[in-house]
Amino acid sequence: MRRTMIGVIAVAAWCVSLGVAAEPNALGPLPADFPAMTAHIYDANAIAPGYVFLAVALNVEGVGHYLMILNNDGTPVWYKKVAAHDEIYNFGVMPNGLLHYAPFIQAHSYAGGGDVIHTLMDEDFNIVEEVRPGNGYVAEGHDFQLLPNGHILLTGYYLSPVDMSKIVPGGTPNALVSGGVVQELDSQRNAVFQWRSWDHYGFEDFFSTLTTDARAKDAVINTFHLNAVWLDDDGHILLTTPQPAARLASSGWIKKINRQTGEVMWTLGGKDNQFTFVGVSQADGIESCTGHGMYRLENGNLLIYDNGDTQGKRSSRVYEYKLDEVNKVATLVWTYAPSTITSGSGRGNAQRLPNGNTMIGWGTPATGKVIPAATEVTQDGRKVWELYFDNPVLNSYRAFRFVFPSQLKAIEVSEYELATGNTYDFGETGVSLKVVTGGGGYNALSVTREPYAPVYPEFPGKAPRVLAVRVKVTPVAIASMTAEIRFDADVLGLRDPSRLTVYYRPFAGRGLFLPLPTLYNPVTKQLKATMDHFGEFIFGYPDLDDVPLAPVLNEPESYRGVQEVEVIAPVMAKSNKQYTVNQALPILLSWSPTGLAREYELQIAADPDFAAAVVDLPSQTDAYYVWDAADPNTTYWYRVRTYNEGGASVWSTGSFQTIPPMVKATIPNGGEVWKKGLSYFIQWDDNIMENVVIELYRGDTCLKTIATVPSTGAYKWEVNLDLEAGSDYSIKVSSSADPALFDVSDSPFTLE
Repeated sequence: MRRTMIGVIAVAAWCVSLGVAAEPNALGPLPADFPAMTAHIYDANAIAPGYVFLAVALNVEGVGHYLMILNNDGTPVWYKKVAAHDEIYNFGVMPNGLLHYAPFIQAHSYAGGGDVIHTLMDEDFNIVEEVRPGNGYVAEGHDFQLLPNGHILLTGYYLSPVDMSKIVPGGTPNALVSGGVVQELDSQRNAVFQWRSWDHYGFEDFFSTLTTDARAKDAVINTFHLNAVWLDDDGHILLTTPQPAARLASSGWIKKINRQTGEVMWTLGGKDNQFTFVGVSQADGIESCTGHGMYRLENGNLLIYDNGDTQGKRSSRVYEYKLDEVNKVATLVWTYAPSTITSGSGRGNAQRLPNGNTMIGWGTPATGKVIPAATEVTQDGRKVWELYFDNPVLNSYRAFRFVFPSQLKAIEVSEYELATGNTYDFGETGVSLKVVTGGGGYNALSVTREPYAPVYPEFPGKAPRVLAVRVKVTPVAIASMTAEIRFDADVLGLRDPSRLTVYYRPFAGRGLFLPLPTLYNPVTKQLKATMDHFGEFIFGYPDLDDVPLAPVLNEPESYRGVQEVEVIAPVMAKSNKQYTVNQALPILLSWSPTGLAREYELQIAADPDFAAAVVDLPSQTDAYYVWDAADPNTTYWYRVRTYNEGGASVWSTGSFQTIPPMVKATIPNGGEVWKKGLSYFIQWDDNIMENVVIELYRGDTCLKTIATVPSTGAYKWEVNLDLEAGSDYSIKVSSSADPALFDVSDSPFTLE
C-alpha cells in the first residue's frame, strides 16, 4: 500500500493553525496606519504559487513599519508592526524555511541604508535568533544570506580616518572614508571569512582620479556601498555595488571575491569591467550592473536588477546573463523592461520563480515618479500581476514571492509491511530503499522530500556546501533496519551529483550531521548510501580547501570601546611606520583575515624575537584583542597568525610604543597667513579619547574659545571678521578633561 501527500494542498490547515486569513479581509479591520495597496491581476492562471512578501521601508507620517504577507489581491494573510527605528529591509523566507527581516537601529549618516540587527523567525512567527557580525562590526541592512549549511553571509560598513588633504587638494584632514565589509559567520556565529574594501585598495590610488570631484573633499566620504552578496556555485563570493549617479568614484559593478585569498577574481560592469558583452551594447552592458539585486540562478546564469538612473531617464529593468568566466564574455539571455520608463532609483530586486516567472521589486521611485511596488512577468515578458502602494512615496526595499510555510512544498510517500530483501520505491520523493535487515510484520515507513535546507545543521569539522533539499525517513513499528538507500539525482534536483556526499542525523531540526560513504551511479543517476538509522538526510559538496594565509594587521590604537553604530575602524598598518599609543588607555590590536580563518594565535613581547612573550594566546576566534597591561614608555612587538583546516599561516608582525597622553598643535604653527572671513583647518595630533578645547590667543592673552570638539585631529574654523589684523596670533589645543595637557603653536601666525 502507498499513501502520497503533496503538502501544498494543506494551505487551509496552515491558515487555521496560525489564525491567519485564507480569504480576503478575514483578518478583520486593518489598523489605521496599515499601508493601503492596489493589486492588478492580469492573468490569475499564470501567476506563480505563493504569497507576496513586503515590508515598509520608508518613514512616512501616518504609516506604520509593517511586515506583510499578502494575497494576490493585496489583502494581508499576516502582518506585524515592527518597532523599527526608521525602516525595515529584506523580509522574506530563507532556504531553510525561517523568516528573516532587518529592522534599522540607526540610519546611516553617510550612505543609504542603515545599521540593523538581522532577525530570524520560525514559521509560527516567533523570533528565534538575532544575528550580529563578528570582530566588532555592525551589520547593515542591504543583504543577508542564510546559507543551506547554516552559515551566514552579511555586509556592513566602517569608517576610517584619512587625511584627505594629502590626497586631494582641499581635502579634509580628518575625513572619515566609508569602507565595506563582508563576513561569513559559521553556525556558532564566529566570523570565518572577512573581506574589507580598504585592505585591497589604496586610498591614494582610489582617489587619484577624483581631484575635481567635490565629494572627495567632504568630511564623510561614501565610497564602497555594498548592495548584494551571494555565495557562488564554486564557493567564491559575488558582490555588487550600485549606480554611479548617486555614488562616488566608479559606476556600479559586480565583483567576484576569492574566498580562499580575498583577492578580486573578476569585475563585471563599471569602469573596471573585464567582460565583453554579447546581445547588448558594450555601454549598456557595463551600465546594467548597477543595481540592488543579483544572484546566480539554478541554470548557472546571473540575474541582475538594474536600477537605471536617479533622473528617471533610463528605466529600471532585469537582465539575465550567461557568463563565460574564463574568456570574460557575458551573453544576454533574457531581459525585461516595462513598456514605459519605470525608474526605481534605489533598492529593488528580481527573483526567478519556480514556474519560470520573474518577480520584480522596483524599490524607491525617482523623485516625482509613480512606480509599482512589485510586478510579476512571464518568461515571454507578459505582465501577469502588479501591486502599487496607494501612497506613491511608500516603497519596499525588496519584494518576494514564496510558497509559505515551506512544509507546504513537502512530498510524503509511505510504504507498508516492509520486509528484508525487498526494494521499495517512494515515488515522487526520488527515494528508493532496499531492505538488508529488519522489517517484517505490520509496519510502515514514510519518506518525506522537503525542498528546503536543514534547520540549524552542525558538522564535525568544516561544514560542506549544502543543497537546499532534505529527506526525512520516519518509521512506524520498526525497531531497527539496515537498508541501501538511493536518491534520484534528477527528481531531487541534485546538480553535479558525482561530487556529492550524503549526510545524516537522527533527529530533524537538531543535532550533528555525519557523512555517509556515498557512491554515484551515472547510469541510473542515483546516489547510494547505507542507512542503519532513521532520521534526516541531506547532500553536500566539499567546500573550498582552506589556504592558511597571514592576516592583515591594522593600525594599533588606543581602545575606543565597543560601538553599536557607525564603526570607526583602523585601516591597514604600514610596516615602516612606528605607531604610538596612549599608555594610560587600553590598546586595541586588530587584524583582518586573508581568506578563510577559523582561529588566530596572538603573541606580544618586549623583544622582536619574542623570546619572552607577555601575551600568548594560542587560540581565539575574534580578530582583535584589547590589552590593558602594557608598561609605560615601552616598545612592544606583536604577531598574529591564522589557523584553518589547511594548518597555520606565517606570522604577521607589527610593533608599537607606549607614550604618555599628549596633545600637539600642528597647524597653524607659525608663519601662516589666514584671511578673515575664510575657512581653514586647525590641526593637532593627540592620543586622548576626550574632547579638546581650541582657543585663540593674541600674544599671551586668550581672546576666545573657538570650539570644544572631539579629538579627531582637525577643526574647520571660519575666521571671524571682527578680529583685528595682526601677526601675533597663536592657537592653543588642550584636553577638556585635563587643562594641564595642552600645546600651543610654536610661533605666531598672521590674520589679515
